[in-house]
Amino acid sequence: MKPLIKILSSVAAIVGGIVGGKMLTKTWTQVTGEDAPTKKNKEAQAEQSVTRVAVFTAASAALAVVIKLGTQRAGERIIARGKQNPEEV
Repeated sequence: MKPLIKILSSVAAIVGGIVGGKMLTKTWTQVTGEDAPTKKNKEAQAEQSVTRVAVFTAASAALAVVIKLGTQRAGERIIARGKQNPEEV
């Protein structure tokens, strides 16, 4: 049971990271009117100030932490629920 939860939470974190990254990139473009300074977009990194790149990096890191914690806590809740009612899982 526990290895399955770890695998599923890892997959959820990866999918969440991809979706969250795309949402952050679109939000950045809508708010600033410029392309997001991502790793793949070296031109946008060169065009934007160091401050904007640092803000985008901080927002990306914060989003990654929120996604990781969310998937971990969801996995822990599923494990706890399985221990309380093992016949339901």
